[in-house]
Parts: sequence; structure tokens; C-alpha cells
Amino acid sequence: MATNTQPATAMLSIRLDTGSLAALDSYAVARGGRSAVMRQMIEQMLEENSGRPLIEPSEGASCNRVSMRFTDAEIAVIEYRASQRSTNRAGWIKALVRRHLSLKSRVDDGLLDELAPIRMQLLRIGRNLNQAMKAANLRMMEDGDRQIGNDMRRIADMRMEISEQVAAVGEAMQGDASYWAVAD
Repeated sequence: MATNTQPATAMLSIRLDTGSLAALDSYAVARGGRSAVMRQMIEQMLEENSGRPLIEPSEGASCNRVSMRFTDAEIAVIEYRASQRSTNRAGWIKALVRRHLSLKSRVDDGLLDELAPIRMQLLRIGRNLNQAMKAANLRMMEDGDRQIGNDMRRIADMRMEISEQVAAVGEAMQGDASYWAVAD
């Protein structure tokens, strides 16, 4: 019975500009190639830093990778859709996949940047309406003015509408799921 005595290996990929990659290839050609040189560099760095404490990767960080190939037309659509959501291609694809897996995908920062000031303005309007309602209540108590009742009803209706809008914007900030709804 044969046993595998080789240690488990994993793959590492990096991106380099073409000039750096050409320089690495020139250096590595007589030293066993890119992989051998990279392994030697990593082993040397780890040996030099062996006394330093190691930080474990967080459990929440993704460590699995999927590679996909798209046509030029598909990439153009993905780029366009990603730009609409103020994200990059990878972020848009990740959010799309997470949405279809029924995992919560976070709201794009661009959308949050647009919604946050709107929500704050609605909250300010709501506070102003509350102050107007309090002032009208005081006036009605002091003067016994019954005509102000119609104004108070209108203010109360506006307060209700503002509250609904604040809730709607808050829900949109939590996750705009309607964008990802796609017929299966």
C-alpha cells in the first residue's frame, strides 16, 4: 500500500505589473523558475520572522476562490451594472451570488452615501413637525382656539407620512434586495 509522503500544498497567486514580472522571470530563469524563487523567498521571510507572534486569519474572512470566464459582451454588462451600484466587477458578482444564495449582501457604499443625507433630512423635518405640534397644542390650551384643530390634524398627517418615509429609507439602507430579484 502506497502512502503519500508529500505535505499538503496550497496555491498562491499574485498580480504584478508586466515590468516586475519580466524582471522576476529574468532572475528566476537560472534558479528553478518563478515558483521555486517565490517559495525560497517566502521560506526565507518566514525563517527571519520566526520569533514574531503570528496573527490567525479571522474566521469571517473568505478564503475560497472561484474563477470564471466571461465573453466581452458579458464583461461589458457586468462593468455597466457594477458602475451603477458604485462597486467593481468582483464586488457586484459577489453580491449577486450571495443574494441568490439567500445570504445577506451588504448595501453598496454609494447607495448608502446617497440615502443617508435623505434620511437625516427627513428626520429633521419630523423634528420640526413635532415642535410645530407642541406649539399648536400650547396655543390651543392657552387661547382655547378651536380653529387650530384642523392645522394640528394636517401636522399629524405630515408626521405620519414622514415617519413612513424614514422607515422606507432605513429599509433601503439595510439592503436593497429588489435590485437583485431575477427570474430563475
